Amino acid sequence: MAYLIKKLKYQQKIHYANTLSTLFIQKSHLLKNFQLPQVIIPIPMHTKRLKTRGFNQALELSRIFASHYQLPLNYSSFIRHRYTDLQAEMSGAKRQKNVQRAFSVKNPVNYSHIALVDDVMTTGSTVNEAARILKKSGIKKVDVWVIARAGMNI
Repeated sequence: MAYLIKKLKYQQKIHYANTLSTLFIQKSHLLKNFQLPQVIIPIPMHTKRLKTRGFNQALELSRIFASHYQLPLNYSSFIRHRYTDLQAEMSGAKRQKNVQRAFSVKNPVNYSHIALVDDVMTTGSTVNEAARILKKSGIKKVDVWVIARAGMNI
């Protein structure tokens, strides 16, 4: 998993998004309480980081999920308006501070249940802050879909 995610994230090997999303989809069918959301929203990347990296891996995964589950994909209403430092070497407390007030809802998201997609969740700081902002805007339920969790030394 770590190898595939690194290739996707840092070398723009987008075809790895297919492999990773297929693994997620296969696992989701095994969950008893898996409930589809109304829309899929990827964790947004700041425009400066997007220019440097060339693509948003969360968006690439979200495209595949939206297609597979036949759900709308919304990648323009929720934005990262503040540039944040890379979090790979940060402690949990620093990660939390780093993403505070980094996101905003640009256009109203008129859904009550969404899936927020990211590639990796380490401390949960990014997805927690994103979910907080989305719930503050009126969304009732935010599911977090990630390909991998902490402990993989990514």
